[in-house]
Amino acid sequence: MKLAAFLVAALACLLAAVAAFMPATLVDLRLDAASGGKLRLTDATGTVWDGRGAVTDAGGAWRVPVAWSISKADVLRNVHAVALRPVDDAATPRGTVQAVDDGARVHDLSVEVPAQALAALLPTRALPVLGGTIAVSAADFAWTAKDKSGRVEAQWRGARLVSGDARADLGTVTLSAAPQGSALGGRIANTGGDVRLDATVAVGDGSVSVEGTIAPAAGAPPTIARALAAFGTPDAAGAVRVAWRGSLR
Repeated sequence: MKLAAFLVAALACLLAAVAAFMPATLVDLRLDAASGGKLRLTDATGTVWDGRGAVTDAGGAWRVPVAWSISKADVLRNVHAVALRPVDDAATPRGTVQAVDDGARVHDLSVEVPAQALAALLPTRALPVLGGTIAVSAADFAWTAKDKSGRVEAQWRGARLVSGDARADLGTVTLSAAPQGSALGGRIANTGGDVRLDATVAVGDGSVSVEGTIAPAAGAPPTIARALAAFGTPDAAGAVRVAWRGSLR
């Protein structure tokens, strides 16, 4: 019995030693599998416990440098959480992401990504080219089988859409979303730019839908009204009703 206990303890120590030096490049394999090949981790250095790299899309059109750490003591307590840290002089990403009940809980999360990252995550290529930067924050947000709570705030700065020869400046677009039953729902609005947005968004069951109105802002160039007319018949105020639904898979 003593020999068996010694062998088990020795094996546990060996596995712990091996795990401690697992290269950070293994994170790329998990990220690739979890995102269906849409996201990758490049330039990875360090270990899976304490590493750094850059999250990017499969084509390398954008990249977000990030550093992370995982507490071994937490793992021993069956707590699986990743602490995100910015790289060099960047302000984000930062915060904690914890795996809970086949879901996740985030705390003090703040991350900024190029707007084109959103288009890269959606399977459809019918969307216009997106410009600007999207900043996402969540003080305490949970999406698990037992708990759906909190709020996610997003701000799209320097927002713009480019489709063919048409270009629309949207100013700053804001989204505030919270769990609504089995979906994540919220409202989209904007300030500044060539158009006025007023829409709702719902994310759930692997899909995202947007419904609302979009209208030319006062003083917007005539090309904006003509571009909006391509999406539907404008009302007396020039507003066009839009409804879009897409898959996240």
